[in-house]
Amino acid sequence: MKIILSVLCSTIVLMAGMAWAEHPGVATNHRDAIQKAMMTHIEEITERNANGLYPVFDPAAKTVVQLKLKEFHDSVEIMGRTTPYFVSCADFTAEDGTPYDLDFLVSSKYAVVATLVHAKNGKKISYEIP
Repeated sequence: MKIILSVLCSTIVLMAGMAWAEHPGVATNHRDAIQKAMMTHIEEITERNANGLYPVFDPAAKTVVQLKLKEFHDSVEIMGRTTPYFVSCADFTAEDGTPYDLDFLVSSKYAVVATLVHAKNGKKISYEIP
């Protein structure tokens, strides 16, 4: 009985860890609407940009980089005490092949209000939303 209980607990912990591997996010049924808002935002910006790429400020390089969307992450969390935002990530690649992980802050009205570099080349870049 102890072995079965131990295996069951380990399985639950493993599954929970896999589900929220990147962010200890908040399970939400808003994911589709949030990611639709992200996609609409990205499409609008890349359409306006002459080269069809998504420009973002890279705080490490202190310059604007041009990125191409690869894929959205599954995770969504809520951040911010003063003004809460949904936060979801997407992977991008720079023209030179450098991988970027961008976080999109999405309002409760499903509009992207900010984009932040969360990681560059796999190295996390910390930020705090008050």
